[in-house]
Amino acid sequence: MDWLILAFLGTVFFSIAGVLDKLLLENYTYDSKAYIVCQALVQLIFIIPVMLFVGVKFTYPESLFALLLGCLQIFPTFFYMKALQIEEASKVSAMEYAYPVFVLIGSIFLFGEILSPKCYAGGLLLIIGTLFLSYKRDRGISRVSVGIYPKIKGSIKGLSPSIRPFMSFWILTAAYYLSLKYLLFSIDEWSLYIWSSLGTLIVAMPLMAVRSIREEVFGFFGRGSFAIGALISEEAFQFLGLIFSIFAYAIGSVTLVSSVGALQPILTVMLIMILGALAPRLAKELNERTDRSSLMQKGAAFMMVIVGVYFVS
Repeated sequence: MDWLILAFLGTVFFSIAGVLDKLLLENYTYDSKAYIVCQALVQLIFIIPVMLFVGVKFTYPESLFALLLGCLQIFPTFFYMKALQIEEASKVSAMEYAYPVFVLIGSIFLFGEILSPKCYAGGLLLIIGTLFLSYKRDRGISRVSVGIYPKIKGSIKGLSPSIRPFMSFWILTAAYYLSLKYLLFSIDEWSLYIWSSLGTLIVAMPLMAVRSIREEVFGFFGRGSFAIGALISEEAFQFLGLIFSIFAYAIGSVTLVSSVGALQPILTVMLIMILGALAPRLAKELNERTDRSSLMQKGAAFMMVIVGVYFVS
């Protein structure tokens, strides 16, 4: 069960990175595209040492496919950051992990994985849990969402406005992980990381040509050591989460590894509670709701997600 340990550790690191993402987006930048560019720049701190110590191996055409995969990866990231700006971190992490349903469907056609009635039930629970978690009694989410919410047209009444960007996120993310699994049949894990990361950088850097994004990027790095340190920490956890996940996908089922990630919302809530005890001021800046009604809603949705993951697995 080595894949399970790797997948779980990857989920832990992704959870920490997600909380830091929310903190930075709430307090240091309102432009999610500029924030993604900042991430890509800081990511070089980890890409370059890997290239120096592991070496860069070019395998045709797999390396080019990995490069393309990295280019495509940035698009679901845009949708994720947009959702994170307008919703609580715990809810975003829960809604994020409905994509294993699409992974399961894709794995049937690509890898011959067989669906069972239990898997159908699990997929249905994941969807129900996601919709239940996204239900909102009011729209007072965060100070960032006040400016974004009116721009989101076609939102389903009564549901979080973040459900709309997640529809695209689920499909694109499922396609990403299915492609990742396919590439790992013919390319090693470190080469996949290097080439896909370079692909992400290739797409992110041209965004600097947009004046507003360029000014926001320069402004972010001028906001002090705490913002820069938090971003470096976020990218360190993101790096660890990605590496552990890649190695998990290399030796485990794409459906099972993806399903383990659905534990992230529970880990996110635990992290926020710990942060609330150790650093109440920072926890408050996350704008996470902890009233009785919200906790009951999250708890019920999380249970559906957990049972859904169990059935899908």
